[in-house]
Amino acid sequence: MRMGQPKALLLTPGGIPLAQHQANLLRDAGCDEVLVVLGRDFELITNQIPGCKTIHNPAWETGRFSSVQAGLRALHVFDGCFILPVDTVGISLKTLEEARDFAERKEPAAIRPTFNGADGKIAWISKQLAAEIARAVTADTRLDLILQEKAVRLPVKDPAILNNVNTPEEWGRVCAARLRQM
Repeated sequence: MRMGQPKALLLTPGGIPLAQHQANLLRDAGCDEVLVVLGRDFELITNQIPGCKTIHNPAWETGRFSSVQAGLRALHVFDGCFILPVDTVGISLKTLEEARDFAERKEPAAIRPTFNGADGKIAWISKQLAAEIARAVTADTRLDLILQEKAVRLPVKDPAILNNVNTPEEWGRVCAARLRQM
């Protein structure tokens, strides 16, 4: 464990676990159903993020795509959904609202927010594409390749969409720079 603990349980400057913060952010952006997909340490994490609906991915060792699939299979009624990795931290509410508004107006298969031409780590996908992804059978499928083919790029003014926090030093920098409001 590079962080010394599960990333989902890193405490934000506001004192709440990161997974709970990310779930709250999605709710604030208008998401009716928010799922936190967990693999390793499922019970430990679930017990420490009250108010979050958690889904267990028993195939977590096969990679992130299996977690995306587990979440999509567990969703109920929806027109589209965000995929927000727990370690893509510091994203502004405005960015999520912009993507959601764009989705409602244009009805794309998927949206990939970009910053200065670089693809962000988050995505919005339609119900139709979600069903296709949930049915994919190959363990080596990569979401970024599906999005490369199917997503509309949406330029945003939020460099945090590029974040992928993997070390305690990166977490410290992000907290100091972007998460003061948490």
